[in-house]
Amino acid sequence: MDKLTHYRNTIQETIKKYYEMSNYQRANTTETTITNSVASSVGDHLILDEQRDQYLWLRCGWDAKKRVQHIILYLQIQNGKIWVEEDSTNLAVVDDLLAAGIPKTDIILGFHHPSKRAFTEFAIA
Repeated sequence: MDKLTHYRNTIQETIKKYYEMSNYQRANTTETTITNSVASSVGDHLILDEQRDQYLWLRCGWDAKKRVQHIILYLQIQNGKIWVEEDSTNLAVVDDLLAAGIPKTDIILGFHHPSKRAFTEFAIA
């Protein structure tokens, strides 16, 4: 298996695992509530775009009269490296990438400012 295929498969397996764990936990709690006679429904969406190497898990919908739009996890592959653009989970996606054999030199913590990336153990770009 070539490097790009390995990275794509690892990202997709990891994000699907997290998504399914979250949905299982959410299914065991009350998802839809009634507030001031307005239904509240917020849903998770998983977007796996292999053509553009964009992998996104987001939460959106309406909570009563408030719009909810939240990126939970966003990874992309650019120039043979995995960019972790957003990780608002407590699941340590980077640890799972490392455990899958992806070297630190191929992981970029895109949520850190470029001037700060040199202080991490990971690639800077």
